[in-house]
Amino acid sequence: MAGIFGVVSIENCIKDLFLGTFYLQHRAQTYCGLSFFNENNLENHTHRGLLKEQFPEKRLEQFKSNYGIGSVSVTREPVSEISRLGGMILSFDGNIINNEKLKNDFLKKGISFSGYHNPEEVNDSVLISNIISRGGSFISGVESLFELIQGDFSLISLTRDGIYAARGWGRKPLILGKREDCYAVSSESNSFINTGFEITRDVNPGEIVFIDKTGVSQVKQFKIDNIKYGTFEWIYTSHPGSIIDGRGVADVRMKIGKALARRYPIEADIVSPIPNSGRWHAIGYSQESGIPYREVFIRYDYSDRSYTQEECLQQKTANEKLIPLKTIIRDKKIIINDDSIVRGKQTKKQTLRLKELGAREVHGRISCPPLMSACKYGKSTKKDEDCIARRMSIEEIRNTRGFDSLGYATIDDLVEAIGFSKDKLCLSCWES
Repeated sequence: MAGIFGVVSIENCIKDLFLGTFYLQHRAQTYCGLSFFNENNLENHTHRGLLKEQFPEKRLEQFKSNYGIGSVSVTREPVSEISRLGGMILSFDGNIINNEKLKNDFLKKGISFSGYHNPEEVNDSVLISNIISRGGSFISGVESLFELIQGDFSLISLTRDGIYAARGWGRKPLILGKREDCYAVSSESNSFINTGFEITRDVNPGEIVFIDKTGVSQVKQFKIDNIKYGTFEWIYTSHPGSIIDGRGVADVRMKIGKALARRYPIEADIVSPIPNSGRWHAIGYSQESGIPYREVFIRYDYSDRSYTQEECLQQKTANEKLIPLKTIIRDKKIIINDDSIVRGKQTKKQTLRLKELGAREVHGRISCPPLMSACKYGKSTKKDEDCIARRMSIEEIRNTRGFDSLGYATIDDLVEAIGFSKDKLCLSCWES
């Protein structure tokens, strides 16, 4: 997972660049970077950690530029490249399934890689940057991506002339915005709300656009097959304030919650989310069922988002971020809404905590079908074996996780809530 943002302005764009990237911090927390064109030079600043920590206000005051790109990611980005096309700085969201094979094939042909701290590894951004830079143009370089890679992507690239943006087969969102004489591209429209940008449109799957001071222009629309939109963006990944491919994230989550209430009715005292990702699902469930909405867990504001972190830190963060509210829990029959169950470790822990604190019953309502495999197009879940639904039936999951009942949304529920036809949605995590 990564969040990418680019902006072009007739004024100094650094404040917009920082804020637009900052509002994507929920997508990744390991690395961050800002890159911009300044006094005839392309500058690239990358760091490990959160954006606000690494780019304090006093440091931002030292920068000045009319256009730049930013990134929050699980690998060090943006990456820089120089080739016959000139200098380029690139950032990427997605996953290249055949990364290792492509790397080895290129090495056998005498092609070298640079720009990464571990010489034995080539991250996806470095690989993509290398492929694009070897093309006769940016357009032909992106065309090579469609021919060579397995996986999916959205990317932005900073050059001396402006910013290119390209979207793969659709799983990774990319949206365009405008504010007076200022133009932006972002993983999510959440970046636009407090910065004053208005959505103009989404970048189409298979499309390349170029952004400079004159505006946004389409430079290529490839004819591609197998367009698939990233279903999990609406269920979990994206911020609830974002609109992804014309569908409001909060709206979709409420529709899924309502579908769960219709599919699995039960008597209870309160409906509660696992915050924050389950909140809008639970609001929808409460509205449809008429059962009062109360939060039995409070997410500690200074904790990180566990799912976006490296695997070794996920469990630690998950253990520390939720604080139960004892007085609300005691003697209640509680419906818990969560976006998904992956390994089931935190599900078991939180269900048992509710029972220990006096909950009479705990009923699980999960806003996507049982996850059967790791996502091939993202990086958060590493192995198929991590998915508890591969090893247990729903009844076994219910029993071992301590639920009194357990219900999952169906694929049909997701299709109806999102509003795209089934063939346009990526469902591989649930159908594998």
